[in-house]
Amino acid sequence: MESIIDKLETIGTAFGAVLFTGYIIYKKFSAELKNWKLEEKNNISSNITKQSQLDCELIQEAEKLKEMINADRIHVYEFHNGVHYANGRSALRTSCTYEVCRYGVESYLKNLSGIPLSIIPNFIKTLLDKKEICVINIESMKEEMPSSYSLLSSMGVKSFYCFTINNDKGEPVGFVSVHFCNVEVKKVNKDLIKKFAWFVESKLSEM
Repeated sequence: MESIIDKLETIGTAFGAVLFTGYIIYKKFSAELKNWKLEEKNNISSNITKQSQLDCELIQEAEKLKEMINADRIHVYEFHNGVHYANGRSALRTSCTYEVCRYGVESYLKNLSGIPLSIIPNFIKTLLDKKEICVINIESMKEEMPSSYSLLSSMGVKSFYCFTINNDKGEPVGFVSVHFCNVEVKKVNKDLIKKFAWFVESKLSEM
């Protein structure tokens, strides 16, 4: 029969093996965690540089477009999920992430963050269905899109053109909005605006 000492030795050996295994696992986990933190730090630094370059390129192209079509303001909006409602449904929103304005035209970038899509439903549905919205006289949308009318008219917009931005799967991720504030524009150069939207698509897909 196995003596008590033998049993204790067996238990001790097993316990030691467990401790050793746990130590090895801990060391491996610690090393992987350290590497992950280092990679994450490098990724953040790399992304900041890349993001800065992208921002400058988008603003430069928006400024060029503004001058070519004599626009007063150009916005780039991106869709996102800000928060969730109590039932778990995503509270989808849109935010203006880029803006250029003609000298003397007021900037509204700081006021256009986290706009719920649910308060501009007709505007969003029309934009997604048709891929574009062109309004020569903003008064014409007063009854059909009252919320959008109020928002745009508060920015002094008289005419505007919007075109969707899609990801590489063709899914809408945002839109470009071009504003004319001083006069109603009878004809908008849609081709130049679409080219800019496609440029934005290509740049956003790089991030």
